[in-house]
Amino acid sequence: MKEITEKLLSLKEVTDYTENLKNKVSPITILGLSDVSKSCITAFTRESAKRMVLLVTYNELQAQKLHRDLKNMDTKVTYIPKKDIITYDYDVQSRDILYQRIDGIVKLFNNEAEITVLSIETLMQPILTKKQMKNSILKVLVAKEYNLEEIKEKLVYLGYERCDMVEGKGTFSVRGDILDIAISNKNGIRIEFFGDEVDQIRYFDISSQRSTENVNQVQIFPITEEIEKEPNGSIIEYLSESAIIVFDELNKISLRSENILNDNVFLIKDLIEKEKNVPYILENMYNIEQLLGQTANFQIVELDFQDIAQGKENTITFKYEDIKQIDDKFLEITKQEKEKKTYKPRTRVSNEFREAEKITFSDLKVRRLCST
Repeated sequence: MKEITEKLLSLKEVTDYTENLKNKVSPITILGLSDVSKSCITAFTRESAKRMVLLVTYNELQAQKLHRDLKNMDTKVTYIPKKDIITYDYDVQSRDILYQRIDGIVKLFNNEAEITVLSIETLMQPILTKKQMKNSILKVLVAKEYNLEEIKEKLVYLGYERCDMVEGKGTFSVRGDILDIAISNKNGIRIEFFGDEVDQIRYFDISSQRSTENVNQVQIFPITEEIEKEPNGSIIEYLSESAIIVFDELNKISLRSENILNDNVFLIKDLIEKEKNVPYILENMYNIEQLLGQTANFQIVELDFQDIAQGKENTITFKYEDIKQIDDKFLEITKQEKEKKTYKPRTRVSNEFREAEKITFSDLKVRRLCST
C-alpha cells in the first residue's frame, strides 16, 4: 500500500482530491478509473482522511471484487453481503452470510469499521435500527448480580442456541455456575458465577478450552437480525457523522436499484396469486431517492470509469497512463504477496534425527516376522 500511496501522491489530481477531502467538499467526482484504481483511491481516502468510509457499488460481484482488492492492499475492510430473501416454505439461508452481515453491522455500531463495502441491494434492505441494536445488547459486569435464567432467555432471544458444550459461533452452554458463549468459531466468553454474582469473565480458546484474557465486563451482541420481524433501520444511520460515502458508478447503482424494485413488484404479485406469504423485506426496501436523501449530510465521493466530462463541479479526471501505472504497481505488489504466502521453505532436519529415523534391513525383517 505504501508504494501505491507514494505513486498517488505524485499526481496533481490526487493533490487536488486530498485538498477537497480536507475542505469537506461534496460531492467530489473522480473520472477515468479502473476497478483496481477504484480500490486504491478508496484505500487512499481512508488513509488520507482518517475517517470511516462506506463504499457502495452496483452489484454483489463488484462488491466482492472491490473487497478482495482492498484486502490485498492490507486495509481493514469489511464486506456486508445482501440478505437472501426466502420465498419458499423452508429456510435455506447460509448461516455464514447471516453471521457476516451481523458482524459488519456490529462493527459499524462500534465504530470499528474503517472501510465497509456493500452493494446497492444490501443498502436497500431494511435492518435493525441503531436504537434496536443498542437495546438488544447483553451487558455483563464482574461483581454484579444477575439472574442466570434471564440471561439464558436473553441469549436465545439474541439468536444463540444452547448445547452441551460450545463448538462454534452462535452457541452457548451452562455447566453449573459456568456460562460459555461462543462469539466466533474459535473464541468464546466464559462467565463464572458465585451464586447470583459474576465472579469472573474471561475469553477462552474453544478448541483448547484455555483462557486467553480476563476482563471486567463484556457486551454480547445479537447473532441474527431476526430479533425484529419488521425492521425499519438503514445502514446509513450506523455511520459516524464524519464518514465518507463513496459511490462506485452512481448511474449503474441507480439503474440497479430501479430494476430490483421492479423485479420485486412482479415477485410480490406472483406470491399473492399463489397465496403465499410476502416477506416483509421484499415490500419495504428503500429506493434510491430515499437512500440519497439519507446521505445528504455526509461527504460524497463518486467514482466512475468514464473519462468524459459530465458537467459536474469538483470533477477530477485521471489520465489513462497514470491509471495504468497504478494498476501495474498493484498487480506487482499482489503477485509478490501471493508468492510469499505460497512459498514454504524446507525445514532442516538434524543429522541426529536422520540417524534415529533410519530403518535397517534387519528392522524390516523383524517387523515382518512380528506381523505374521
